[in-house]
Amino acid sequence: MKVLISSIIFAFLVLQSCSNSSDSQNENMEANSSLSISSLNIALKPNKNVQSQKLDEKSLGEALEKILGIPVNISTPSNKTIIEAGLANKTIDVGYVSSSDAISFADNEVAEVLVAGQHASIDPQGNNYVGPYYFSVWLSLKDRPYKGIADLKGKKIAFSSRTSTSGYLVPCWDLIKQGIIPEGGSLQGFFGENNIFYGTGYVSAVEQVLEGKAEAAAVSYYVFEKDKHLELEQREKLKVIQRQGPVASHTFCARMSLNLNNRKVIQNALLQIVKDKPELSQSLFGGTLTSVDSKEHLKAPREAKFKVSTLRE
Repeated sequence: MKVLISSIIFAFLVLQSCSNSSDSQNENMEANSSLSISSLNIALKPNKNVQSQKLDEKSLGEALEKILGIPVNISTPSNKTIIEAGLANKTIDVGYVSSSDAISFADNEVAEVLVAGQHASIDPQGNNYVGPYYFSVWLSLKDRPYKGIADLKGKKIAFSSRTSTSGYLVPCWDLIKQGIIPEGGSLQGFFGENNIFYGTGYVSAVEQVLEGKAEAAAVSYYVFEKDKHLELEQREKLKVIQRQGPVASHTFCARMSLNLNNRKVIQNALLQIVKDKPELSQSLFGGTLTSVDSKEHLKAPREAKFKVSTLRE
């Protein structure tokens, strides 16, 4: 009798395992059958840690292949112009880029936003915030007396780069919004001649502060609040003197030539990655992903680009 019961239980477990495997295969087949493309080509902007990103890319590709049931190819073009050209000529299906880059894609009608990064941060008023935006910060050494950017008149400062959204565009937009610099005004008119440093990334700007070459650096909040860019010893020497924003988060943009159904299936697959692979999502995107209205998401960076374009050195 015990042998019979054991046999029945074993048979049930085998059938259950087959059923689960079949369900997974059916899900892949359903996703595959609803796509009109035979493979998915994704372009990601490269970050500083090339080796780590390559491992994450491999994991992302494998996870998406499992969900979609088609081959997924991931590349890291050196700049957004290459990604935009690929979206236009259909050699790239989806690009992961900054919101500023996404504006160009939208204006040229080559791609639209599918999903955007979702961040947990603190807003300029000191309130906890969770959503598809984040905030730029000015960092200085802890022993400096500065309470805000207005205190930096005539002082040496560092921007992350001339193309950085949180490390240049949004801080300059904030200067205009506060009336510190008028539209059409000059950055040097406020900070002083030869007092502005443009880096090659977040770390290069912060290093100017740590080495005493600049009084403050404009970077993203996560450079200070997370341990991805700076060592703990470096962060302990710094403080936030001001937050500004909002900074619209990075986006996954799908080429407009993909039909609506394809875009929806890909959107759902990306959102599924957040649930299935939360650690991968954190590593690649600095948070989770969320669906957004494309036009609404790009409103803030669009205004920032327009206002800042009027500034002179």
